[in-house]
Amino acid sequence: MNRNRRTILVMIIVLLCGSIIISPMLHAQWVRQKAEVVENLVDVVMLDSVKAIAVGNRNGILRTTDAGTTWVNQTIMVSAIYAWNGLSFFDSMYGAVIGDHRLQTTTDGGLRWQVRTLPSSTQRFLSILQTGPAAISVGTDSGWIYQSSDSGKSWSAENVSTWPIRTLFAWRGDPRVGVSMYALTPHSFCTQYVIPPPSWSEKVLSFFQPLGSEASHAEFCQGGTTGFIVGVFGDLWAQPAIVRKSTSDTAWTVLPSGIMDTGPLTGVSAPSARTIYVGGTNGRIYKTRDTGNTWTKNAVPTARNIRALFFYNETHGFAVGDSGTILYTAYGGEIPVSVREHGSVPSRFNLYQNYPNPFNPVTVIGYELPVTSYVRLSVVDLLGREIALLVEGVQPAGRFSTQWDAQRVSSGIYFYRLKASRTTGAQTDNIAISKKLILLR
Repeated sequence: MNRNRRTILVMIIVLLCGSIIISPMLHAQWVRQKAEVVENLVDVVMLDSVKAIAVGNRNGILRTTDAGTTWVNQTIMVSAIYAWNGLSFFDSMYGAVIGDHRLQTTTDGGLRWQVRTLPSSTQRFLSILQTGPAAISVGTDSGWIYQSSDSGKSWSAENVSTWPIRTLFAWRGDPRVGVSMYALTPHSFCTQYVIPPPSWSEKVLSFFQPLGSEASHAEFCQGGTTGFIVGVFGDLWAQPAIVRKSTSDTAWTVLPSGIMDTGPLTGVSAPSARTIYVGGTNGRIYKTRDTGNTWTKNAVPTARNIRALFFYNETHGFAVGDSGTILYTAYGGEIPVSVREHGSVPSRFNLYQNYPNPFNPVTVIGYELPVTSYVRLSVVDLLGREIALLVEGVQPAGRFSTQWDAQRVSSGIYFYRLKASRTTGAQTDNIAISKKLILLR
């Protein structure tokens, strides 16, 4: 058998074995979906646990009915280019998308879309909120908010702010007491209460006033008890910003998130008062289980910017971002309990199979340490040459994950190696574990 045939046979065998090994891990954290688009996706909404709509900045309206396995571009036959900026659904049937100068609505869950008339041709429309089958509000780049109760046939208008209306959202508490509406600008928070007269009031957010600081997105949690704003504090460096306010608070409070990465946060989804997700630049997604007091970083198989997240419940959610990035999780962005070691601390050294596998170009590698150890995690080729050094240094006992971005590496079979050293008394133990991975372009 010649060398080329032998190489192909080895890859096929590894592919088959790898699919068996990682089958429990396929939906362990975030899984990259294929939508066959390259535009930046700017917003996503889940209609139920398997149906979702995503929109892009170059005309795309994508729809899935199988939890993201397949996507249909509802506007693929339209030759004109429209920059969509956001979408909103009142329920699983009634929804709307907004672009710079274009509005479309649907009454059948996104199967068909109808063009509607916008109230102005001189302003850019950035945000949208649908609060009823025919009730639509849109926000502009000049601080105006337009509202319609008849699907866009007629509009009322109010100049709410001098800053752009980046996000429109509603209180998600008991609908019997009415639905208060909110608008977020880069530097202020605006409120429209249901009690007449229904005019808007604006409150400047002092912590988003320094140079380079601005808010990006906001949402109230399901149940309406707590709201969150994300953005960036840029006075010293690009520090991720998370701000919180409960219904009993009189003001918004900056949370000490403990996030050490730099770069803006651009999306937030709050499926419950305790569980909240935020996302931002360079493929970063963070999660809290205690209403924002502490945050942990999810392992994410992309380095593309995340622009929006939407969770249908605490575990099922989508994240979308640049260059057609779509991610899906059915386990809240975490390894399922069935593949975890029981107990608060792992009982042994463990190196998980990477996922996804095969991958292109980013994959996630998880490992466990039973004691504080000096760790070295690297990637080598078939000849044993080191291709990438992913982790090196002392780490405490616990569960960890990192990702390898192989954009500059050729397709093929590689190995990743975990080497750990632990000292017990006068004795030093060295542990080495290796596994295969496949980069397939």
